[in-house]
Amino acid sequence: MKIKKILPVCIHMPLTNNGKKLEFNFVKIEMEDGIIGWGESFGYVSWKTVKIAIEEMIAPILIGRKINEVEDIKKISNEIQKKLHIFGRYGVTIYALSGVEIGLWDALGKEKNLPIHKMLGKKKKDKFKAYASLFRYSDKKIIEMKCKDALDNGFKIIKLHEIEDSYIEAARQFIGDNILLMTDANCEWSYDEALNKKEFFKKINLLWVEEPIFPPEDFKSLALLRKNLGTPIALGENACTEWEFQKILESGAADYIQPSVIKVGGISEMMKVIKLSEKYNTPIMPHSAYFGPGFLASLHLASQTSLETYIERYYLDLAEEFYPEFRSANNGTYKLPNGPGLGLDFEEKKIDKFIV
Repeated sequence: MKIKKILPVCIHMPLTNNGKKLEFNFVKIEMEDGIIGWGESFGYVSWKTVKIAIEEMIAPILIGRKINEVEDIKKISNEIQKKLHIFGRYGVTIYALSGVEIGLWDALGKEKNLPIHKMLGKKKKDKFKAYASLFRYSDKKIIEMKCKDALDNGFKIIKLHEIEDSYIEAARQFIGDNILLMTDANCEWSYDEALNKKEFFKKINLLWVEEPIFPPEDFKSLALLRKNLGTPIALGENACTEWEFQKILESGAADYIQPSVIKVGGISEMMKVIKLSEKYNTPIMPHSAYFGPGFLASLHLASQTSLETYIERYYLDLAEEFYPEFRSANNGTYKLPNGPGLGLDFEEKKIDKFIV
């Protein structure tokens, strides 16, 4: 196969009932033989800069390149990282590469009529525990309503993004003691502020507290907090490349690591992180607060780890679901898609009216 065109497809998808929108950067890879692969780069408010990075920095290097085997994609990933490293090893450049790389895997899988997980290796699992990842509401009634809705839709694990004790406690009281509960602080606290919550976290019985302190790359402080807090720590959603995860694991900063395939460098790079996690016996809990091809890529990658892994569903209502089957969980679980490439395609007509 030869790459004919690489096109970022930027979408502003409305959320129902609140007037807000989420920004997505999908990547459409067109091959000369007509095969189309889809990828996804991290977007949100960075969507314009990521779009330009794809168009101006990555696409010109790759047009006309041949993709016949998995090794071709791995070589391309390494080449792009080397050529563009002067523009930053983390952030927008790697986000852009991630989406293009996912699209190449999808196209190759379609050409070979194989799901990505079969191209990655022997799957270790094809069913995953799923958790509902709630928005930060800072409102007890809304938190209770969203928890109920998630439980009614088949989820048996809930993650909050609340930082105030009263809101975290409200969720625990509502769902009871038998439902696993986590909270993502999004780097809100200092070391001392997080440590001062030790007894509260113990009372609430959190499975993990996510990104508790700022900055998220202060692995020395995070390792000390992990030693003293008594509640497991999860982190890594903002880390790019295997090298950042090597630092996290070497420092002992995390009980769970959370690479995001649309940020870390794509599927090839995330497989390196999975191998590191096995080496350090630290489970991967993929960060997947997105709804497109990156979500499906996370499922294929999760099939490759022998350790426990949960799949995150960002629990928001989109005006149009790309893959409606994942809006609910089946008795708390998701199944691995088995079609060629990413396993499922969405209809382009669904997204046409949202393209910007």
